Amino acid sequence: MDELRYDRQVLRNAHDTDFLKLTDEQKKIYEEIMDAVLEKKGGVFFVYGFGGTGKTFLWRLLSAAIRSRGEIVLNVASSGIASLLLQGGRTAHSRFGIPINPDEFSLCNLTPGTDAADLVKEASLIIWDEAPMMSRHCFESLDRSLADIMRSAEKKPFAGKVVVFGGDF
Repeated sequence: MDELRYDRQVLRNAHDTDFLKLTDEQKKIYEEIMDAVLEKKGGVFFVYGFGGTGKTFLWRLLSAAIRSRGEIVLNVASSGIASLLLQGGRTAHSRFGIPINPDEFSLCNLTPGTDAADLVKEASLIIWDEAPMMSRHCFESLDRSLADIMRSAEKKPFAGKVVVFGGDF
């Protein structure tokens, strides 16, 4: 599984170096998201900021922190160009199998028990950059599909996964 093939020591070193560069606001966001991941609390976070405010820097740091622990982070974006800025990034449509024209009943093409579904199930963190560029039906499709994949009886958003949405809201 490619999402577990990162050099953990390199990531740890990069994290430790870059952590010192966080602004106070970034550090607060980082700590809140990390707490949700490490304590397995689940949660949905929205990180708003115009271009150049350090969102991608924050995504890289969060990804390094989680991956250096041997856990899975799924970095997705609304477009292929935006996904290239994220380590291991893919488009949300590609990663989750979101239909091209989703509606209020759509599900992702993630069949429980498949490799793709298992990867999403095992992910500790999902970072979705440029989220405002997508229809709400895309997010709702993932929410419904995660409930199916996780076989969760609880009605938590995204089946209790930690999901971070970013962009210029």
